[in-house]
Amino acid sequence: MKFKKFTLILLVLMGAVLLSSCTGALTGTSWPGISTNADTVYVSYLNRVYAVRANDGSTIWQYPAKAGRETFFAAPVVADGNLIVGSYQNNLYSLDPNTGSLKWTFSQAKGKFIATPLVADGKIFAPNGDYSLYALDLNGKLLWQFSTKQALWSQPVSDSVNVYQASMDHHIYAIDFNTGKEVWSVDLGGAILFSPTLSPDGVLYVSTLARNLVAISTGTGDIIWQRTFDTDLWTQPALSDTKLFFGDIGGKVYSISAQDGSDIWSQSVNEPVIGLATQLPNGIVFATEKGSLIAMTFDGQRLWSRTFDGTIYTGPAPVGANLAVGIVKGADFLKLINDSGQDVWSYVPPK
Repeated sequence: MKFKKFTLILLVLMGAVLLSSCTGALTGTSWPGISTNADTVYVSYLNRVYAVRANDGSTIWQYPAKAGRETFFAAPVVADGNLIVGSYQNNLYSLDPNTGSLKWTFSQAKGKFIATPLVADGKIFAPNGDYSLYALDLNGKLLWQFSTKQALWSQPVSDSVNVYQASMDHHIYAIDFNTGKEVWSVDLGGAILFSPTLSPDGVLYVSTLARNLVAISTGTGDIIWQRTFDTDLWTQPALSDTKLFFGDIGGKVYSISAQDGSDIWSQSVNEPVIGLATQLPNGIVFATEKGSLIAMTFDGQRLWSRTFDGTIYTGPAPVGANLAVGIVKGADFLKLINDSGQDVWSYVPPK
């Protein structure tokens, strides 16, 4: 099964993260990390970070100007005049989002940056493969460091009171936003690969590699409800109103109640579903490891589907009414499609 190749890639990558003394660029197992704003698509892929015009797919800038051995996995994040991106060679960079020029480098981490950083209320929270969450100011100064027992592969979330970080050590940690002190932690019984989803009313929804989907109170760390599924969940649940949307590697997509985890509907799509589903005004788009995007209404009716040349390991990123899609092992690693799944442009990087 093709999904086994993805599992093998992740296991190899996991070993590389845990053995963080290993060095050298990774050239064959990276996948595009994408973030967007109203007019620009930022993508980190292999040995460069690119800024691409959303209207026509032309290059604004690329960093570094000459590709070296440094490799980028984590999607960049734009905030407060900074483009923050981490590398597989242990460095966290701030680039000028307009020009791509380097503003500063944080090089105190001892492991790889696999996860996208979070920028909130003037602070940068950067998870690392050395088991640590680093909190920096916008000038790259270290404010505090919080350590767990295994690698951090997912972006944290925050309510400006605490930062909530998932770890491969099976725990979710609530960490004081300002001091970096642990507020609570809970063992969910399985490694956590994807970010928690934070609701406006203070509930974290998180999937584990133990096939569990769990709802946790941010105030206490208490488990509100949990469900165990028959097949693996390599996914982050997407929250829309009172419903959660996600898929499993067995080829099913689900809508369940965010309040108690009960079923609303499920549909078979016959392809392994991974990553975070993307919400559109009229429905949800799921990504599959076989290179497909499948759009469904909130009631579970299929709107459209599109299969690409290559593999998709992460959900598409919204750009206005369009979607930016990162593709591995295809002719193009970045495409923009409209909300009906049709091509707008394919990105051609400078030579």
